[in-house]
Amino acid sequence: MQVEVALERAEVAKRIGRVEEAQRLLGTAVLTAPDDPRVLVGLAELAFDRDDYDEAVRLAGQAIRADPESDGAHALLAMAFALLVRWDRAAEHAATALRLQPHDPAALLLVAWLAAHAPRQDPDRARWAMTEALALAPDDAAVHCSAAEIAERLGDAEAMRRHIAAGLAIDPAHIDLLRMQAKAEFSGGDRLAAVATLRGLLARTPTDSGARRLLAEVHWRALLRLAAWVWAFAGCYAAVAMWAPVLVLRVLSPLMFAALPYAWWRVFRTLRGQLPPGYLRARVRTPRVVLALVSVAISGLLVDLGAVAVRSEIAGFVRLGGVVLVLGVFGAACGHLLILTAWLRSRADDPDPDDGFDFATTQLLVLGIGALPVVLLAWLTRGWARQPGAFGALVAVLGIVAGALVLEAGYAVWRDRRRYRRFVPIVVIVGVLLTGAGAAVRWGGGELLHGEVRGRELFEAPAFPTTTRAPLPTIPSRSLPTTVLVPPLPEPR
Repeated sequence: MQVEVALERAEVAKRIGRVEEAQRLLGTAVLTAPDDPRVLVGLAELAFDRDDYDEAVRLAGQAIRADPESDGAHALLAMAFALLVRWDRAAEHAATALRLQPHDPAALLLVAWLAAHAPRQDPDRARWAMTEALALAPDDAAVHCSAAEIAERLGDAEAMRRHIAAGLAIDPAHIDLLRMQAKAEFSGGDRLAAVATLRGLLARTPTDSGARRLLAEVHWRALLRLAAWVWAFAGCYAAVAMWAPVLVLRVLSPLMFAALPYAWWRVFRTLRGQLPPGYLRARVRTPRVVLALVSVAISGLLVDLGAVAVRSEIAGFVRLGGVVLVLGVFGAACGHLLILTAWLRSRADDPDPDDGFDFATTQLLVLGIGALPVVLLAWLTRGWARQPGAFGALVAVLGIVAGALVLEAGYAVWRDRRRYRRFVPIVVIVGVLLTGAGAAVRWGGGELLHGEVRGRELFEAPAFPTTTRAPLPTIPSRSLPTTVLVPPLPEPR
């Protein structure tokens, strides 16, 4: 009876968020019944919830030794082994859990989840298990939520939205479904709807870490766009300066000068309207973010000044403008890195984000897919360009941006290095990519400073007038006498 009471009270404590109380109750119960599989599974679940997967495996293994037919222990081992990247063991325990409970939707969804997330993804098995689970519990919002997560993993956005809608029709206040709806809205570009959903969700459950994490992501991504605007304007201007005539650049540079402040104003105006009152102010006032914003603002000014100089018809000003443009991009990269580290740094009122590496690598892939064709085309045609020197500025700009993104990805990996079993190869890859980015910056800078830049010189050597003499007449050799006769001097008297 004491074990039964402890299990019931621990379940209630865990449901209301009192994890320490649940740990204390189950710890007392395991002293009374050290071989009770239910108590061991309860302790394993608590270890799993705090990301201690090795401890969860140990406790669930004890539960299986006490009762080999414990489907809960097998299911927990399958999840823990999957997160420990031991997919073969995970599949074995999931199959055992399904054999013990063939008509349990949770066991079927576990099989579907493993089939969708394994390195060798099996979409057919995932869809089969998901369909069977929905057939057993068509009116269960939690089953629709799990089906939506699996459909998202399989890349079926339509099925994901369909399951979210079906689950919310059953339970409009389902926290996980509301969080997934906000995530889908945010990924689809409807940030206003996503923030509205998140604010409604946080009004119901202010401690929901997933909703707070997504709301923080909306905020920090918007601030990161401030530096990204500087990158985009500098890179586009350097590419256009290669071929466009000076008249076009004189029109483009004032537009860029006005567009950057306008883009920043739009970002802050949108955030103030979307985020809860005081949310933006509390995060912008930190010293790191203030330094980042000042760096980005100065960098934007440098990029504008560099653009004005690049449009000049004087070669020296073109070189100087390219250097200032590259320096502005470097300052924006420093600001971008500071903002990202401020986002990844845990706060008292924000949950620690878990997707910093994915965010940085996604941006790096987008940069590579979008910029590499442009660089290749510019390199092949720079001989016919109006201003070949702008190609060096373009390469240096892209090298700085790529280096900043690689540094951010490396920082995210180092910060969560316990999650990566192959940490050393990742460090080697980051080092190689940084070396490549540094080589691109060095080559682009050298091309900008010492390569071909077309334009007149600021100072030209004056041309002094020279006096010319009339050529001496030439006397034909035949007119000269061969013998010269000298008359004799008179003799003195």
